[in-house]
Amino acid sequence: MASARLIRPIALGVALLIGGVLVGTDPSGPSTPAVSAPAQRPLRLAFPAATIADAPARLADGTKYQPGLYLDATTSIGVAPTPDGTAQRVLLRTGDTVREVARAGQDHYPRFAAFTAAGDDVFWVESTATTTQPLQHRIFRLAWRQDSAGVPFSADTAAAEFTGGEYDLVVHDGLLSWAAVAGPATEIRSVPLAGGPVTTTTVDGSYELSAWPWLQTSAAARAAGRQELRDLTTGKRITIVKSAAETVDCGPSWCRSVVSAGTGGDTSLALLHPDGTFRRRVGGVDTFPAAGPPALLDRFSAVLQTGTRTAYDSSHRLALYDLRTDRLITVADDADQVFARGHLLWWSRGDVWHSLDLATLH
Repeated sequence: MASARLIRPIALGVALLIGGVLVGTDPSGPSTPAVSAPAQRPLRLAFPAATIADAPARLADGTKYQPGLYLDATTSIGVAPTPDGTAQRVLLRTGDTVREVARAGQDHYPRFAAFTAAGDDVFWVESTATTTQPLQHRIFRLAWRQDSAGVPFSADTAAAEFTGGEYDLVVHDGLLSWAAVAGPATEIRSVPLAGGPVTTTTVDGSYELSAWPWLQTSAAARAAGRQELRDLTTGKRITIVKSAAETVDCGPSWCRSVVSAGTGGDTSLALLHPDGTFRRRVGGVDTFPAAGPPALLDRFSAVLQTGTRTAYDSSHRLALYDLRTDRLITVADDADQVFARGHLLWWSRGDVWHSLDLATLH
């Protein structure tokens, strides 16, 4: 799992890039004027019924736990080493109850990522390698409400592209899908959630999965300057137009735009619709994307506020920008690692993990 601090703006801009759409080349946006957010409010004042849960970052055996996915406000699946350091474990954690569901020896340099849930099932990717064995991936499945262990789910992971992004594994239409390299083309492989044969759809070009049914240009191709979105079901393709100083990433409903004038220059963070309308300014030089898609639940965008122009400031406030009210809501001060998926947002502060159910913000 990724352990890099998610508070550095440069790293954030790269790790969270999931494609985007912007009409025109002017990074200031179309004719719809940008609207500045009013004064910031504390979470409890804005949403008294917000559900927040806390859990120690260290388990009872003294090992440090890293959540990979929250299934609800108090239940997560994540990773921790064994106390003797000889293996990495995948653990299901609810409150003080911890259950091991998988493990891999440390001599295989294991990495667990792409945790994804669908109802009572959780899926993830185990990546291993040794000095004599090349990198291998296995997809696992766990019926997390049952007293069972994770089991390998599909062996068809040759040339698969698992980058640690939100859409490495995508659940849709009763299927689990992932992307693989096929020369100059990309294979989208899918398997029924109930199990069965893997089917493959091949598309020309280098892509990775985004919010279904969209694909996005792969990271390598984006680095070469080409960037687009492509609907896998209709074949529709949208070229992403942006300035050299702008990074734009999109979901089906909302896009996030970061405009930077270079070292020491002004930075602007804004949200807008894929057609370029309804642009809303979220913040300036001290505000950067934190985690997750541009708009969680099509409403909240998670941001970090550093308070300075440097990536190494020690003060990092976690906030949510509420698109319904055009305001920033303070979630926590001094946040360290921040993650988000679906309607759950979680972050670490010191030796404690905190989780927030965004569905309770009403």
